[in-house]
Amino acid sequence: VAAALGVTCHFLLRNTDAGDYYENAYTEDEGRTPDLPIEESPETSKAYAEHLQQTVNDIILDIYIPHNASPSLSIGPVDCNDSTIVFAAQAADIRADNGKINGAFVLNGEPVSWGLSKKGYVAIIGDKISIGVSENTPLFEEATEKGGFFFRQYPLVKDGMPVENKPKGKAIRKAICEHKGRTIMVYSSTPESFHDFSQALADLRVSNAVYLVGSDRSYGFWRDESGHLTEFSTRGSDSQKNENYIVFRDIQFHR
Repeated sequence: VAAALGVTCHFLLRNTDAGDYYENAYTEDEGRTPDLPIEESPETSKAYAEHLQQTVNDIILDIYIPHNASPSLSIGPVDCNDSTIVFAAQAADIRADNGKINGAFVLNGEPVSWGLSKKGYVAIIGDKISIGVSENTPLFEEATEKGGFFFRQYPLVKDGMPVENKPKGKAIRKAICEHKGRTIMVYSSTPESFHDFSQALADLRVSNAVYLVGSDRSYGFWRDESGHLTEFSTRGSDSQKNENYIVFRDIQFHR
């Protein structure tokens, strides 16, 4: 039985871009939630996404864990009829002024976008995901050299501590996280502030977390063990040229 994907986080210094300010917020030890009942050894080699629900600080969180699936990034509409894909979610934000991807982005080793817009990053090199918070990481170059993937987003949790972000207001929040060596995706079921969502992730015992494109309009889907498809929203007619996704695909069909 294939094991769930491991996550390694790197915080090495290297001047790749110059960035904006962030700071760690406080966290409280009390009120910690119990461990997630994630399947340790699924009794199948079938690729699928496990779905759990957990209430943290009165926030209902939907949690998705891909099994027997490998990650990658893609640009352009993702096909929900592709049965090899068990989970897909929009990854990097699109700039409103020119429609380009916001921040550094690498696709199959090819840099598509450059620059440091946000300090959170996700790197996929081989089948290893690195989720971290740093303005200086060599993983952009490594992804380029080794045919990997890389994107930047808002940082949410670093080393178990919530990270404060400047944008205010509330929205459906989405994140890709490291949880005890596993990669999980966590969505809020109700509109939340960045602060409350980050705190909930920290109290969920997430080690590191980076934002995914939020709101109830960002498209994505997941497929359970029986093959049943659930879409997160209805795909509209306003899809953008550089709309991009993190995709978990059956390891038998990956790249």
